[in-house]
Amino acid sequence: MGPMIVTVESGLSKGVPIAPLPTGTDASFTDHVIEVIVARLDLGPEAVCASAAVLSDEERQRANRFAFDRDRSRFTVARSRLRQLLGARLDMRPDSVELVYGKRGKPALARRFASSGLRFNVAHSDDVAVYAFSRGHEIGIDVETVRVLPDADDVAASFFSRRENEVYRSLAPRDKPLGFFNCWTRKEAFIKALGEGLYHPLDHFDVSLAPGEPARILRVGHIPGNLCGWTLHSFLPGPGLIGAVAMRHLPLH
Repeated sequence: MGPMIVTVESGLSKGVPIAPLPTGTDASFTDHVIEVIVARLDLGPEAVCASAAVLSDEERQRANRFAFDRDRSRFTVARSRLRQLLGARLDMRPDSVELVYGKRGKPALARRFASSGLRFNVAHSDDVAVYAFSRGHEIGIDVETVRVLPDADDVAASFFSRRENEVYRSLAPRDKPLGFFNCWTRKEAFIKALGEGLYHPLDHFDVSLAPGEPARILRVGHIPGNLCGWTLHSFLPGPGLIGAVAMRHLPLH
């Protein structure tokens, strides 16, 4: 049986912080489960201040570099929540979690946590953040607000693969916004799982995108999608949002 997504908690009621993880959550966290957590970032000043208290010095410096208070608050709450979620899974204080970053900026747990096998990724769109966790499998996640973009056709022509652009152009006008963001979130989740971000050529792989079609990787280079060792999953984080998770099939060694 392939991996499945389990959303263990969500908090999309405006202004309501996420509750602590329910007792026993980790007991269901196996090699075949992707945990997805959805959280709001638009908390009040007191909650933002409390969130900042668990950040590292480097994270607080990074937050202070944001020009706008809204962006600073979003970063602070998102990173604090990540630390809380990681701490719950590692049975340690959130401010004791040590993070490192790959050459393209992908966050990961420091080497001393290697025995946990825990992999994670995070993304946000405006005031909503999504987190993905797995054991022993590289993982990437993305989320976007589905909306009409004036230059969507030009972006698709520039960044989608030839096959993806052909499918996108064939969609009815009413289906194009969802088709566009299906494609974008799925491609973004995959390259984030690889740890390469937009440095990875986006036309070197194909994903499904038509509304109603299951999320799949169709091709990676010259390798068919069903042989590439990766799976894609689509999920709905909340009204008007679309999300995607990419996970490597085989456990890491």
